[in-house]
Amino acid sequence: MDNFQEFKQLYEVKLNEQQEKAVIRTNGQSLLLAVPGSGKTTVIIYRIAYMLMVEKIAPGEILTLTFSRMGARDLNQRYQKLFGQNQTETLQFSTIHSFALSVIRQYERSYRRRAYTVLGNTTPVLKELYRGLFHEFPGEIELGEISQRIGYCKNMLLTEKEMKLLPPMEIDFIKIYQAYEAYKLKANLMDFDDILKYAWGLLRKYPELLSFFQKKYRYIHLDEAQDTSKIQFKIIELLAGQNGNLFMVGDEDQSIYGFRGAFPESLLSFKETWPRGEVLLMETNYRSTPQIVEKANAFIKLNHERYQKEMVTPNGGGVPIVREWVKSSEEQYRLIIASIKREGKETAVLYRNNESAIPLVDLLDGENIPYQIKEHSPQFFTHFMIKDIQLFYRFACYPADPDLFAEMYYKMDAAISRETVLQLQKYLKANQNVFDALIGMSRKRPWQVERLKELKHGFNRLKTANPKKGIPMILDDLGYRSYLNFRISSGQSEENIEQKLAVLKILGGRVSDFPEFFAKLARLEEKLKEPQTKRDKKPRVTLSTLHSSKGLEFEKVFIIDATEGQLPSVSAAPEDEKAYAEEVRLFYVGATRAKRELIFLCVKHKENGIKPSPFISYLIDGLPRQKPVAGKHEVAATENGARSVFNTGIKWQNYQGTADHHFDVDLSAYQEGSTVTHQRFGTGVIREIKGPIANIRFEEAGEKKMNLAVCITNGVIR
Repeated sequence: MDNFQEFKQLYEVKLNEQQEKAVIRTNGQSLLLAVPGSGKTTVIIYRIAYMLMVEKIAPGEILTLTFSRMGARDLNQRYQKLFGQNQTETLQFSTIHSFALSVIRQYERSYRRRAYTVLGNTTPVLKELYRGLFHEFPGEIELGEISQRIGYCKNMLLTEKEMKLLPPMEIDFIKIYQAYEAYKLKANLMDFDDILKYAWGLLRKYPELLSFFQKKYRYIHLDEAQDTSKIQFKIIELLAGQNGNLFMVGDEDQSIYGFRGAFPESLLSFKETWPRGEVLLMETNYRSTPQIVEKANAFIKLNHERYQKEMVTPNGGGVPIVREWVKSSEEQYRLIIASIKREGKETAVLYRNNESAIPLVDLLDGENIPYQIKEHSPQFFTHFMIKDIQLFYRFACYPADPDLFAEMYYKMDAAISRETVLQLQKYLKANQNVFDALIGMSRKRPWQVERLKELKHGFNRLKTANPKKGIPMILDDLGYRSYLNFRISSGQSEENIEQKLAVLKILGGRVSDFPEFFAKLARLEEKLKEPQTKRDKKPRVTLSTLHSSKGLEFEKVFIIDATEGQLPSVSAAPEDEKAYAEEVRLFYVGATRAKRELIFLCVKHKENGIKPSPFISYLIDGLPRQKPVAGKHEVAATENGARSVFNTGIKWQNYQGTADHHFDVDLSAYQEGSTVTHQRFGTGVIREIKGPIANIRFEEAGEKKMNLAVCITNGVIR
């Protein structure tokens, strides 16, 4: 066939004007910004077919890179479904990691050299290094956090100095990072993320190697460009060069993987990297109702570092977004179960953290309702808090066991020293309550005797308490909350601990005693380990974190546990612009998964005083009041007469600040060592300050990086 019209007629292609422009612009560099539900995958598939059938480009010259193996497989399968298998054998659908590995293998063949061996599983290495450095065994959660941070540092190409500015962990991260890198170097190993850095280095060092891949792949597609990390983008930049044919598809408004190193700045700087490139827009959402599209389009404008887009939809009908108030967290789960049983609709329940699904899984199993979970993490059941609660209860049952006491004495806020525990064996009589022996040892310290008597009485009550009352007793009466506060001050996430405690209290409220409680936890752990393929019935409901829901769509969506401290995260204060902006994007992604119904379940009068996320109000009721600030803010622009995506003229600044740091604020009183008070995080000390940016160590919230000028201007810090 000779032209696009013939192609459209033959394959009955139905595309709007913006989609067609993206399909036929095959030369030069293009950035296609696609709003949720706009059909970006369809455009990529039709574009590849157009290049092959109309422009007669050889399939082996087209490289399509995706964020995940699932994404690569999905593109391949969808192409085959529409256009058959004739050319799919020579079409390249690949992850960036797989492509980087092919660069390394080509280097080995061309230069007859042996590259590092890929270390498939890093966990055993990190576990052994951790034990050697810190003289204790790490949990799965600790290992996961270390592994994730190592990956982040590599994807963002951070220097060691920059790593030291990251939020503190419970252990010395730099120490284990250095040991890990030294181990790999000595053993000639590279991990998953080293593959990227190694390939990038080879392409820069060997021009012939770079030329080989540039000639081999004259046309490059990059899907989910907003999820590309800094190192990945640098590989793409080398591969495309200044004159290559590059087609990037993404949406900076849907960049939600910053913790993995996603670098949406690569989209925002597209015109700087490729001045002759063109920014294209796809603004029609074919997924959702006008009520959802209109509200979501307004909500995302909380963020300013973005391209100016106006999401619209041709769909009609629909119902308003619902904010449903319930009396308790337990009631929200019961409401969802009732809705699923009553309606038969395609339903999803979305939440910030994996833990939110556990009480719902318990009820779904009890009602025999089929469900599926997207990427559930089983780490909840191995968390130290669950082990500690079991330990407290066991000691309540066996208060004469000195070995049990030795495992937990420092977790009950009684100022008991290690030396005292070692001497305990000398004073403890057969079958004597440990606290009686300790009271006898502490006669010269009346305050401690009183505390030991309180603990003895508390553990005696715990033995017969049900979990609903017993868990708060462990936290408050037996002093465990002080230990948790210590762990939080050392680097543990407060919001994660509070979320896990909330789930434990919900599950505890469904049983009559602690043995039944622990048995329920064991059953749920086994259930959640069960592969999805083993579940016989077709699922009626999907459970997913907001992060894992990206790319999915459902008739009806419930969003639960969207509370202040979860969305936005307590670690993403409004003045931390980058972190706060990603929280806005995460909420936006969740809201735009719904096709017809979007329901937020909000708990009234939460026991811990946490309020519903302010984002719910911003979405449903409108954005907070903003004040105009004179200035001009540009991101990028289209060419050839297309609508500009410049954001010019008046710049709107709300309380979370903007990228414009030119505030007329006197910062002379704010120096290293100065004490400041934040309206949310309390008292803190400035540890480092560069211009308006300060690293502040807060007594309870840990270290935060903040723009002092923004904070002072908005009255959140003094």
